[in-house]
Amino acid sequence: MAVPVMVFEIQRPWQALNQLITQSKMVVSNLQEKFDPEELAKINNFAAKITDYPNQNEPQYLTWAFGLLLEDDMLPSEENIRQILAENEIDINDFDYDQLKKAFRFWQKQFFNEPGLIFIFRKYKKEISGLVESVNATGFSIDDTYVMADNGQDLYFILDGSAWHDSTYPGQKYDVIANDCPYFRAYLQKGPGFDHDPTHHIWGILPKFNTDQWGTWFSVWLAQKNHDNYNVFALDLDAQSVKDMMLIISGSIMIIAIIIILAVIIASVKLSNYFAKPIQDLVSGTEAVSQGDFNFRVPISGNMEFTKLINFFNQMVVSLKERLNMKQTLEKLLSEELAEQVAKHGLVLGGQKAEVTILFTDFAGFTPNTRNMPPEEVVKLLNEYFSELIPIIKKWGGLPDKYIGDSIIAIFGAPVRLENHAENAVCAAIEMQLKIRQINDWRKKNNQQILEMRVGLNSGQVIAGAIGSDLKLEYTAIGETTNLANRMESMAAIGHILIAENTYQLIKRIFFEGISIDFAKGLKFKGYDMPVAAYNLYIHNTDISKKEEFAGTNDYYHYSEADHGLKTKEDLAETERSLYAKFVKIQID
Repeated sequence: MAVPVMVFEIQRPWQALNQLITQSKMVVSNLQEKFDPEELAKINNFAAKITDYPNQNEPQYLTWAFGLLLEDDMLPSEENIRQILAENEIDINDFDYDQLKKAFRFWQKQFFNEPGLIFIFRKYKKEISGLVESVNATGFSIDDTYVMADNGQDLYFILDGSAWHDSTYPGQKYDVIANDCPYFRAYLQKGPGFDHDPTHHIWGILPKFNTDQWGTWFSVWLAQKNHDNYNVFALDLDAQSVKDMMLIISGSIMIIAIIIILAVIIASVKLSNYFAKPIQDLVSGTEAVSQGDFNFRVPISGNMEFTKLINFFNQMVVSLKERLNMKQTLEKLLSEELAEQVAKHGLVLGGQKAEVTILFTDFAGFTPNTRNMPPEEVVKLLNEYFSELIPIIKKWGGLPDKYIGDSIIAIFGAPVRLENHAENAVCAAIEMQLKIRQINDWRKKNNQQILEMRVGLNSGQVIAGAIGSDLKLEYTAIGETTNLANRMESMAAIGHILIAENTYQLIKRIFFEGISIDFAKGLKFKGYDMPVAAYNLYIHNTDISKKEEFAGTNDYYHYSEADHGLKTKEDLAETERSLYAKFVKIQID
């Protein structure tokens, strides 16, 4: 008579475990999506090259040194290290600072031979740590996530999300610190896809729980092929509660079956409807969301606690869907990186002061040049140019704010703050004018209408935010900075760039390869009593003018040779080189 109760109750830990596995797959999938395949391949190659580990009998120092190097280029003092270890209840009686220093220098040497790779490691260390923190904040508690690599001969820990003093031997071969490497690899090499520790292991009944000095764990991972390596994105769950639940329930059911068999049968029927349905509904909901179905809603059932849990789950799914929709929408306006940042941290739509650079473009003589074209051809012509130019603005972190006829207005520095807004705006302007040259060369060869462009820039403070009414809002930047940027564009030489004094002061210590910067004397603008300081950025040794009598043909623009003093870095004298703090070369696809 106790069998029905036992069958029901014994399912509870399995349901809990399966639910944890499903949730873990979502987290692991999120972790895997954060890694760029090419950068991951560089990390794998780096790990495979390391063979001369020092202190192989004491890998803890290698682990600590690796984590400390990812946090800072300098090794903290022995006093600081001992204080941190003591605060985290780590035994420091046998701590040897010289061993740590030796391991730290070992890793510095390894990364010195791979320029730039340390920044890739630090980026992904931050991503993994942030993922662990954000997941734990939702109430789904995990111990850690980590990434491993397996080239078929050796298994390496790559990165984890723990602080340096809690890390699980990243940067080292697994068989350096454990004896069951072949046993572990047998699980990992089942092929690409999700997998986890066996759920039927001991006596063919109980799951395989890994028990060590840190507790009892159950692992879930996603294996993928990356060139000649397998990469494993893994997550460790604290399985002690599930294990205890299995033991407690098994013993309790046997006692209850002996003492009150009839009561247990009645209670089991009621509990089946009371607990199993909401748990199963939540499991089904988690599976649906993990497969990308964000319209799934778990029906309300069970007691007050289950109601709260189900409401929280449904709200979480709505939030995930809204964030995904917002990110996809923002990517149409911003670069993918900025869209991700706005999706994470929010977008301030109310008016706010911001330090920005405003970019204005305009096609010279657009109206007379297209006067006799059918409207649909004019729109097609603009779209063909804009489809090449807008991605350049987004590539350099700019927001294509609006289109006014044949003009583009872009903002660098709002709605997301951009440290080097002037430099990025100038780089975007240069690349856009170079792209125009490339486009026009192709269009001339194919006997198609061409356009030439002017670009103006100005930097300074604006009021940026959503402008309009409840019926229509438009994000824009207003103020004198925007007005002067417009004036710069109107006076720019065709095919070149004109920047205001404020922009020049922010980029004057940067040398742009193949570009010359020349002070434009005595420029007077409408609305300004005195001449305004401005600088020409010459992109090529050509002056372009308009011949009105040839409007509507490719003879409308007249090209004449000029000497604008374009220089490469090699052309600079030593005294000139000292004027620049940075050298930039713009290349187009």
